[in-house]
Amino acid sequence: MYVLYCSECRKKLLKYDNTRIRKYESPLKKCRKCHTEYIDPRCHELAVEGIPSDVFSISQYIFLIVFGALILWRGFYLLNRVQIGVPSETQWLMPAVIILFGIICTVGGIAEIISVKTGLKTKKYDRLYTESQERLKNPDYVNKLQNLGYEIRVKK
Repeated sequence: MYVLYCSECRKKLLKYDNTRIRKYESPLKKCRKCHTEYIDPRCHELAVEGIPSDVFSISQYIFLIVFGALILWRGFYLLNRVQIGVPSETQWLMPAVIILFGIICTVGGIAEIISVKTGLKTKKYDRLYTESQERLKNPDYVNKLQNLGYEIRVKK
């Protein structure tokens, strides 16, 4: 678990546990209490770090579809089974939750593959990249990032 506190007022700013989650937006944020600027470690400038190649990998979404289909199958299988220790009125609840989760995984994987194949995902990341480039054209913004410890590598 990672916790980030304000350097001035010591207010808790962030609490997160997954460092692999990446937001592609300005990492420069302000404390709500004292308005001190800080760097949000979850946020990244796309123009500095580049577009990650695994975002467009279809194989991970195929895995998600297969996983969702297996969960869906298991949920339907459990619909006809008697669960010991569960009242008969609620026998359907656990299989229904499993089926719903399987549907979400399967449909989500299909939607992601469609967005990659149709170019919608590419357009989204191109837009985010352009927004990042626009922010980095401001020298004051770049200086603030560098002063707060955000590494900006110049690409040539």
